[in-house]
Amino acid sequence: MSYSYFLQAHLHGGFQNVDTSKVLSIFEPYITEKSETYIDVKFDEENQCTIYIDTNEPAVTNLSVNRPGGCKKLAECLYNVMLLGNFVFYEPDGKQPIVLSSATASHMPEDMIDVLGKPAVARSLDKFLELYFSNR
Repeated sequence: MSYSYFLQAHLHGGFQNVDTSKVLSIFEPYITEKSETYIDVKFDEENQCTIYIDTNEPAVTNLSVNRPGGCKKLAECLYNVMLLGNFVFYEPDGKQPIVLSSATASHMPEDMIDVLGKPAVARSLDKFLELYFSNR
């Protein structure tokens, strides 16, 4: 059985385009394989995952992380991705979605908030890590 995390960028209730090359550059030191639809990343012998992202498009609005594990380096990379736009982080059975500012929450579609709940705001890397590792 596999588990996934999801990140979506929103602007005024719709999707927000974020530069794909900037997202990929965050993961670059850890990429072991890259295709048109995903990258495999490896942080150490015990922590590796697949990130589904359209690598050939100039901009992306979302990505998903399959088999994320419990790696702090992955969490730090996801935080840095979230800094690139109005990203919402969520997981299927997580307690709440996570955003980096209350302004980001205002860009989320209403139905997303209805389904996932009100997001927690992580105004720093330390707060993001705290929420990230206690979200289940």
